[in-house]
Amino acid sequence: MPFSNLYNTLTLRDFRLFWYSSSIHVIGEVATFIAQGWLVLSLTADSALWVGIASGIRGAGHISFALIGGILADRLKRRAILVNVSFFRAGIFAILATLIFNDHVELWHVLVIVFIQGAADGLMTPSFNGLIYDTVGPSRLMNAMAYILAAFHVSWAIGSILTGHLINSVGIGSAYALASIACLISIVPLKLMAVSTSRQAGNESIARNLVQGIQYVVKQSALRALLLLSMITEAFGFSYLVMLPVIAKNVLKVGPTGLGYLSGAGGIGALFGTVIVAALSDFKDKWKLLTLGTICAGVSILLFAISPWFAVSLVLVGCIGFSLLTYDATINTLLQTLSEDHMRGRVLGLYGMTWGFTPAGGFAAGSVASIAGAPFAVGLGAVIILTYTLGVIARMNHNRT
Repeated sequence: MPFSNLYNTLTLRDFRLFWYSSSIHVIGEVATFIAQGWLVLSLTADSALWVGIASGIRGAGHISFALIGGILADRLKRRAILVNVSFFRAGIFAILATLIFNDHVELWHVLVIVFIQGAADGLMTPSFNGLIYDTVGPSRLMNAMAYILAAFHVSWAIGSILTGHLINSVGIGSAYALASIACLISIVPLKLMAVSTSRQAGNESIARNLVQGIQYVVKQSALRALLLLSMITEAFGFSYLVMLPVIAKNVLKVGPTGLGYLSGAGGIGALFGTVIVAALSDFKDKWKLLTLGTICAGVSILLFAISPWFAVSLVLVGCIGFSLLTYDATINTLLQTLSEDHMRGRVLGLYGMTWGFTPAGGFAAGSVASIAGAPFAVGLGAVIILTYTLGVIARMNHNRT
């Protein structure tokens, strides 16, 4: 295993700055993720359905604006998009924190803000992924993705534990205050980057750019299969996170602190995954790596769904984090390297749109959970992932060998 590749991208100043920014950003992201589920439960008498509805509304915002975000990533400066959206996110989190601290928050406030948050996510995701490519180039992309995803998962672990303690000791409003502060701090490293991210604005309309992006993907079977895998994995795999507050409270019988540790376990698993994926950045058959990572994730999620023990669940969430990091780094690398330069932003816009299926899948999971229970909803999602991966991705991998 070529461990000399481990620090490949960390020698680049701009990448280190981007990595710092991403790490801080995720702490705020996880704070809102955990707080959202706990807040909705407190406002709706522990309704799993409303947890799913709130998640679905956020997903609708993300999906609605992701394609526009991809077009903007091809036309404008990607770093500027990230800076401006981060300022905006800091503002909406501060508003919600103020409402909670003053005991004026109502369910409709939360639903409006999560839609806006989802829209902001959709606008910034293509620029976020594209800026990684701008910073490191194609040859170092998988190594860079491993470190970015490690930052995501480790910061998720730290943020989860911190948020759980904050909610338990100060209240839910403190989580949104933390998110607002994290958004503002994450802007500083972005402003210090020197990478050029200017784009050709072009004479074509945004609508025409949108159509071109969809046509480009439709014509390429590999991109189609990857984007469909991403949509399914986001909807039925990552959505287990949406059900974590429900499972923590109603199945594992733990409070906010236990939820924080449970959520953070995935980050610990991802840290180990980083070492493997970064070392395998020169691995040629990335389709095999993608297939293996997705299958392992599906199996781990299925086992987590049937576990009634907190300690076992912690280990299984760690395995999920390990597997999903492998999946994430590999699919992102394949999508970007298979895309032409002038279309990359639009492909990433479609990819970013699939991220919105995590909260949208949370709505479906919440609906199923309200009838059959959260463990059944999570387990059903795992079965769907395994079915698609074994039926389509594994076959494509076989055909390419």
